[in-house]
Amino acid sequence: METIDLEPRIDQLVEPILRAGHITAADVQALRRDVFRDGRVARVEAELLFDLNDRCLHKDAAWNDFFVDTLTDFFVWKQNPSGYLSDDAARFLIERVTRDGRVDSVTELELVINICHWARHCPDDVIVLALTEVKSTVLGGGGILFGPERRRANVIDEADVEIIRRLVYASGAGGSLTITRREADLLFDLNDATIQRENAASWRELFVTTIASHLMFPRGAPQAPSADEARRREAWLSDRRGVGQVLRGMASSLGHGGFKERWKAADLFGTHAKREQEERLRAQQSEAEVREAIDEAEAAWLLQRIDKDGILHDNERALLAFIKERSPNIHPSLQLLFDKMEQG
Repeated sequence: METIDLEPRIDQLVEPILRAGHITAADVQALRRDVFRDGRVARVEAELLFDLNDRCLHKDAAWNDFFVDTLTDFFVWKQNPSGYLSDDAARFLIERVTRDGRVDSVTELELVINICHWARHCPDDVIVLALTEVKSTVLGGGGILFGPERRRANVIDEADVEIIRRLVYASGAGGSLTITRREADLLFDLNDATIQRENAASWRELFVTTIASHLMFPRGAPQAPSADEARRREAWLSDRRGVGQVLRGMASSLGHGGFKERWKAADLFGTHAKREQEERLRAQQSEAEVREAIDEAEAAWLLQRIDKDGILHDNERALLAFIKERSPNIHPSLQLLFDKMEQG
C-alpha cells in the first residue's frame, strides 16, 4: 500500500501567509517543521523565506530567530564544502537582502552578520556589505540597526565597536585576523568621520589593531583551507578505513610486493603528516616575516589615509606607534609621519 505524505509543502504554507500579510507564531512553527523535515534547506525554500520577510509587514517575534537560523544553515552549513560561502551563494544573498544598494531590514542585516560569524570563508563583498551598513548607521545616527532616533550621528559607541569587531574578526572574514583593503578603507572612513567625537574608548584599540593587521600580516594568523582543500579533506574522512582494515590490507600485499610503499602511504602513526605540517609551518613563518614588513605600496596608502587633513590625530598617532614598535622593516617614506608623531 502506497504511503501518502500528508505534510504540507512549504510553498503551500507560504501562499496563505502572503495573502494574510502577516506571520503568526503558529505559521513559524509550521514552517520550521516543514523546512527541516528532510534535514536540509533547499534553494527554493530559501527564496520563499526571503519572500515572506519582504512582503509580510507584521511578523511574530519568533520569526526573526527562525529566519536567521534557517538561512544561516542554508548559506553556511549546507554549502559544498560545508562552511564555505561560494561566490554564487554570496551573489544570491546580496541580491536578496538589498533592493537599493542597502540592506532592507534589521532581520536581514542580522542574517548577514551571522553568516560572516559562522562561515569559515565568505567573499569580501558580504563582509563589506555589513560594514557599510554599520557605517551608514553610525554616520546617520539611526538606520535599520538601531532605529531612526537611536542616538547622535557621527559617534561610535560600544554596540558599534562590538558589531564591527565581530565582522572583521569573523572566521569568514579572510581568515580571522586578515583585514582586506576594502575593510581597512571603510574603517578609516569611519574613523575620519568621527575623529572629533567622543567615541567609545574601545574604538581606538580596534581601529589600531585592525589597520595594523591589514598592513602587517600577523605571525601565525589562522588560515582557513581553500574550498578545494576542504572538499579533499571531507572526501578523505568519508572514505577512510579503520586501522584494522589497513593492517589487513598490508598483510595481503606481502605476497604481491610494494609493502613498504603501502606502509608509507598509510602513515598510521602520523610521521609523514607531522613532517609535512612542520614544513608548512616553516613556510608560513617565512611568509609572515616578509608580510610583517611595510612595503612602499602599503606605506603610500597609509600616508594618503593619514595625511588627508594635514593633522595627525590621536588614533592615528596610536596606530603609528603600534606599527613602529612591531614591524621589523618599515619603508622609509613613513619616516616623516614618525617624526611628526614624536614632535607632538
